[in-house]
Amino acid sequence: MTFLARRAALPLLLCLMAAAPSAVCAQDDVTSPVLLVKSELLKPGRAGAHEKTEAAYAAAAKAGKAPFHYIAMTSMNGPERALFISGHPSFAAAFAAQGNMGHQNPNLGAVLDRALVADGDLLTNTVSSQWMHRPDLSLHDDGDLVGVRYIETQEVFVKPGREQEVDEWFKMYAAAYKNVPSANWTAYQQTYGPNLNTFLFITRMKSLPETDAEWVVNYALFKTREGAAELKKIQELEHEFTEIEWTNLYRISPEMSLPSEELIKADPNFWSARPVSAAKKPAPATASKP
Repeated sequence: MTFLARRAALPLLLCLMAAAPSAVCAQDDVTSPVLLVKSELLKPGRAGAHEKTEAAYAAAAKAGKAPFHYIAMTSMNGPERALFISGHPSFAAAFAAQGNMGHQNPNLGAVLDRALVADGDLLTNTVSSQWMHRPDLSLHDDGDLVGVRYIETQEVFVKPGREQEVDEWFKMYAAAYKNVPSANWTAYQQTYGPNLNTFLFITRMKSLPETDAEWVVNYALFKTREGAAELKKIQELEHEFTEIEWTNLYRISPEMSLPSEELIKADPNFWSARPVSAAKKPAPATASKP
């Protein structure tokens, strides 16, 4: 499956995985110049316990007025895992934020450290990475998260020495989608982490039916002879520089997240929702007159 085929009709979003919950001074703007990303791979059958632990972490951070924000999401395909994303204005600010929180607020740091130890018992692995925003490879990336419930991410691992071809490739598929109102994506390039030749293209979706709609738009764009010929050129170029591609779908978890007050106010019904276990039980139903 090519990147272009996956992009049809999806209002795209931010960059892939996410920042550690311990990142400070984070922004909710998914088009931040720098993203800190943390991926947590869960032990089999521990997803429920992990969600409760992360919800407790977020609640403790909020109660302690932690100077950071992050968005959490859980996987809907592949191994059970969770992602946390946090945006920063610069790499210096991001790294400084990660290291200074415990010194600035020792009590809060101790509480969050204990929560992270409990969380560690539920994981098999964690991977952290840092990403640089590539606006030149993005399209209509306004970064608006209001109403967004799902995130689709695609990582493109580029062969060493072939990074420049990504620019040419982007111009080709951007031209195909520039007149599709729902098509928009945010691109990032990895700067610190497992693979520096990795590009991230991120999709925001408000509902799951958008995953079906992409195929309809894709067919409409390339069903003509000219469209099919252009698609072939794009696929051939992609094959030349691509090592491997990963496409994943995630569900945003408001309980595990620590969003900013601005984001909560903009979408209160979603971000202010409490976990089912914490909600009050409804009162017994009583008969009423018609």
